[in-house]
Amino acid sequence: MMISSNSGTDFISVLKAQGVDPMTHMQTPEFREWLDGYLSENILKVQFTKKDGTERTMMCTRSMTAIPADKQPKGTLEKTSTDAVRVFDTEIQEWRSFNISNL
Repeated sequence: MMISSNSGTDFISVLKAQGVDPMTHMQTPEFREWLDGYLSENILKVQFTKKDGTERTMMCTRSMTAIPADKQPKGTLEKTSTDAVRVFDTEIQEWRSFNISNL
């Protein structure tokens, strides 16, 4: 389980150091709000378990300055669920999603 910024900050370790259970914290609306806000301005490295059970690490963002013009969404990035996060994978240059519960 890992979430780190492009500056290398491992947020899971930060939460643990503060005595916060990361799994409990990541299920809160406040975490989702923070994550959406952070992704709208930064590139974030996330590691998660895919539906097929394999582990994946992805550099992702929702920052329009980091997304090529031809790949930018035509509408808004509305939430489809409280768990799924739609992001732009900066390495493969495609839109993907991950579930917060699988981080």
